Amino acid sequence: MISAMVKFEIKNLIREKITMVMFLYPLVLGGIGRYAIENEAVEGQALGVIAILLALIAGFSYGAMAGFSLLDDRDDQVFASIQISPISLSLYVWFKVLFVYVLAVLASFFLIWFTGAIDMSFGEILMVSALSSLQVPIVAFLVNAFANNKVEGFVTMKATGFLLLFPIGGFFFLDTKEWLFSLAPAHWAAKAVQYSMLRVHIEAGFVKMNLDFYQYLGIGILYNLLLIAASYKIFKRKNNI
Repeated sequence: MISAMVKFEIKNLIREKITMVMFLYPLVLGGIGRYAIENEAVEGQALGVIAILLALIAGFSYGAMAGFSLLDDRDDQVFASIQISPISLSLYVWFKVLFVYVLAVLASFFLIWFTGAIDMSFGEILMVSALSSLQVPIVAFLVNAFANNKVEGFVTMKATGFLLLFPIGGFFFLDTKEWLFSLAPAHWAAKAVQYSMLRVHIEAGFVKMNLDFYQYLGIGILYNLLLIAASYKIFKRKNNI
């Protein structure tokens, strides 16, 4: 049954141009980012901003992809069909979201590793990718909680995309001002990335951050899980699940 659902989900994602664009968009940005970095077109703080964007973009883009896939299912009355099938609707929704989450983790890992903008071990890249990709269920559930069609979905997606500006703003602050940007789900992954970029200076005592790499990861995971639970509750209430 799982293999059949995976095959169905792959076909469901590639049949729509909009989801394919969202799938390929981060990978194209990764290619552009590597080219810019290798040719030293960016440096200093600009390099840091690009590194953070590359670490975060897959989670948001794939979350929007999952959200539009769920919107398609609602338009095609798939939800109604699932409700009279042996599979529960909640299980179906979570399968779709988790499937895209895995894709986002792989894409985010590839982007960070491929561009080479951040000096991290494979394990650290995987942990940052896993945290960044927790944006997937948050974005997917919010899009389907406040949108009834694709037009409204675009509006909701742009509204949630505004939250990506917060981690960029937080990048320029290492003191307590960073907490002003910490409400954004991606803030914590961004700060873990920034810590990795400044690790040598931090260990030498030239720079100080409020938390270390693993503290940003740990708090970020807990915070994002709370946001996922809250967004899923809103999604369930809006869609009578």
